[in-house]
Amino acid sequence: MLTNMKGFWWGLVLLSAGLVSCGTREPVMRQKEVYSTLVSITLFQNTSNSVFDKIFQRLETIDQQMSAQRPTSQISQISAHAGIAPVKVSSDTLWVLQNSLRMSQLTDGIFDPTIGPVTFLWNVEGNNPHVPSAGEIAKAKALVNWRDVVINPGEKTVYLTKPGMRLDFGGIAKGYAMDEAVRIAKAAGDTIGIFNMGNSSICLLGSKPGHVPWRVGLQTPEYGAPRDSLMGIVEGYNFVVETSGPYERYFVQDGKYYHHIMDPRTGAPAQSGLAQVTLLMPVDTKLGDGLSTSCFILGLDKGMKLIESLPGAQAIFVTTDHKVYITPGAVAQFTLTNPNYHLATLTPVH
Repeated sequence: MLTNMKGFWWGLVLLSAGLVSCGTREPVMRQKEVYSTLVSITLFQNTSNSVFDKIFQRLETIDQQMSAQRPTSQISQISAHAGIAPVKVSSDTLWVLQNSLRMSQLTDGIFDPTIGPVTFLWNVEGNNPHVPSAGEIAKAKALVNWRDVVINPGEKTVYLTKPGMRLDFGGIAKGYAMDEAVRIAKAAGDTIGIFNMGNSSICLLGSKPGHVPWRVGLQTPEYGAPRDSLMGIVEGYNFVVETSGPYERYFVQDGKYYHHIMDPRTGAPAQSGLAQVTLLMPVDTKLGDGLSTSCFILGLDKGMKLIESLPGAQAIFVTTDHKVYITPGAVAQFTLTNPNYHLATLTPVH
């Protein structure tokens, strides 16, 4: 038996109790489906329709350029011409790909934008997810290698050297889009806002009026957990929250769960002993989306070391045995609320 649960479960819940207006102007929220999820933007200062229109037009442009599900997108065209010829791309696509390759280098290939053959094979987020054969996995995995991406910055072209290679920006394009939405809002005079990119990525710009901190609930990281079931709460000012977990999108086949976060080393869903990774970072960090995915695949020890090497980044790691590990800088921001989970510390390795 196969059950597809794509898009049902997410990691972040904005706790909006106490949300008040800024001066005499009430906050305004607009929502639209982009990136196959519901994106919501709330602004407190310049709440004109033109600002929202600019933001959502920009988000749709980025989606049209970088969606692996759109056959006409630039990254789909790059994939279609793999092993054949370079493809000219926009400055947006070029920037995101260059940043993706930097993330690949930083994580020694754990984050890999050429993971497309594996994600398309498993089709977790599609209409027909399934467990592939060992031979199919081996064939797809052999096509995943970020070093086989050739970029010509001057010509703005991208070339995948092997036929069958595919790009997939699912782990990073949404973060770039959120940065762009924040940039447009700031340019319009907004210094307070909520940018919710589908409840796995939220930017809390500024602070709530009255210098009240934002509060975000971290969903209980279990398959099928109720939407209002929280593991803990983070709070702060002017920060980004990114979360990754297997419960976000998955399918069930023969009683076993298979999630959407693919490990390029195995060509299969990552099995790292983690149930959830949440990152807390400054606004405009440009690292979060791909970084949370990388940490989830790396596991607790290596993921923690990666975060500790990056200035400004903090994280909350939750293991499958219900233990919660927090980087020092996140301790003051996090409150554990679920009695089934327990705070723990890493034992130093000598």
